[in-house]
Amino acid sequence: MQRRQLIKAMGLSLGAISTSATVSGCQTLAKQPKLPSKVIQAGHFPNIIVGSGYGGAVSALRLSEKGHKVLILEMGMRWDRSPKHDTFCKMINADKRSSWFSNMPNAPIPIPIPIRKYPGVLDLIEYDDMKVFAGRAYGGGSIVNGAIAIQPRRSHFEAVFPWIDADEMYETYFPKAMKELKVSQIPESFFNESEHYEFTRSAERQASRAGMKTEFFGNSYDFDYMQKEARGAVYKSALGGEVIYGNNAGKFSLDLTYLKNAEATGNVTVKTLHKVNTIQALDNDQLRLEVHVINKTGGVDEVEHYTCDKLFLNAGSTGTSELLLKSQAEGKLNNLNEHIGKHWGPNGNIMTGRNFVHAAGTTQSTIPVKGINMWDGDRGGSKYKIFAELAPLPLGLETWTTLYLAITDNPERGNYYYDKASKTVKLNWKRAQNEYSVNAAKELIEKLAKVNGGSTSSLLFTKGFGDNFCYHPLGGCVLGKATDEVGRIKGHENIYVQDGALIPGSAGVNPYVFITGLAERNMAAILREDFG
Repeated sequence: MQRRQLIKAMGLSLGAISTSATVSGCQTLAKQPKLPSKVIQAGHFPNIIVGSGYGGAVSALRLSEKGHKVLILEMGMRWDRSPKHDTFCKMINADKRSSWFSNMPNAPIPIPIPIRKYPGVLDLIEYDDMKVFAGRAYGGGSIVNGAIAIQPRRSHFEAVFPWIDADEMYETYFPKAMKELKVSQIPESFFNESEHYEFTRSAERQASRAGMKTEFFGNSYDFDYMQKEARGAVYKSALGGEVIYGNNAGKFSLDLTYLKNAEATGNVTVKTLHKVNTIQALDNDQLRLEVHVINKTGGVDEVEHYTCDKLFLNAGSTGTSELLLKSQAEGKLNNLNEHIGKHWGPNGNIMTGRNFVHAAGTTQSTIPVKGINMWDGDRGGSKYKIFAELAPLPLGLETWTTLYLAITDNPERGNYYYDKASKTVKLNWKRAQNEYSVNAAKELIEKLAKVNGGSTSSLLFTKGFGDNFCYHPLGGCVLGKATDEVGRIKGHENIYVQDGALIPGSAGVNPYVFITGLAERNMAAILREDFG
């Protein structure tokens, strides 16, 4: 393939870039629109959940199945599947449904397709030296991620939370999470034979020649459905170029698992396009939430006040940290400790690839199923730990490109902080702090190139490495530091956190099974101790 053909194809079709990320959910809205002068008193709820991602979905189900009334406030829209399979847009021709109030589709690489601003499903939060992709929908990041489901390595989990009973996590709560999330593995016979996974098999052969180990991992996609897609018996979703802007079929996102089961109890009320702006502790031990009701042009139709007895704050690492720091700065939460906003990391995320190597196939599934494991055991003398998912690039033509989303053991940490001058929450993170991740990815690419040829993917990323964005923001309200041992915020024990903010910077894998299992464990204790 000629270089100019590849560049042209990418320029027209970069919406087809499929990431294997567990994209985060959070509560940030880029611009603060003009607010109505009147505030509506929206009532009292015993339990309010902010955010409907993994931690929020677990909280909703476990509370509601025990008979407790729950209100879920979600900043994004609800996207119920249409029988016409047109709820979400395709990646290769992204439209307004793709992105959260953006004039261009949000993607790892700029897509030169103007779109109308709309409350689409994928947000891009931009800080000085880091961009964070965030799911913006009922179901949070589960709507826009590649659904990779991996339990955290036990050694890593024990190093992060040495005081948690690891036997209980790996025998009870992680398996429980995997079951509820409907995790399975692709049948090997289908994988070996399907034209849609030639990109993975090609990358696997290259890795094998370089002496690297590859392995299957689980996914919350219905592989029975995928096999029907391959036979042409059903609508093509994963095999039709859908993932980062939502799947119209096939994927078990949270609105089809945890949240669906929670709503079935009759104890859950859901309000979407509701952005929580601040949280205030009242003298009667209740909490007051200022909530902005967003319209589909990005304006605020109403400002509502809700009160509650218990608040389950699950707006993602970014959203949870932002709400706590902003509320503290405005004098509304005065007992937070010094760990709020701290211990942040991008989960060692880095994207890279290799151009002009081996054929990757013209039709590619958007669902990743294998990765190169240079984290455990023998790493060939490398000092770097890296797990590189073999990611698709489904442009509908042969690109001769192998793409990787890597997770590294980057020890660097940043922090969120409230900037008084701009009255916004910012992220203290310098691009140079990703040096470990870049070096780990460079070593991986060099080892592969030595025996396979090809060139680093400078066509895809600056200097070949995407080190200025992440999909897995973690930290900001770390378990056992900003909270107690089950997620109650220290100083405000009726505020609970169960999302990615609890994990200090690195999960070592795609983090949503880690988040879900931890939330299951914490909610079991909270229900037992705080609800009788």
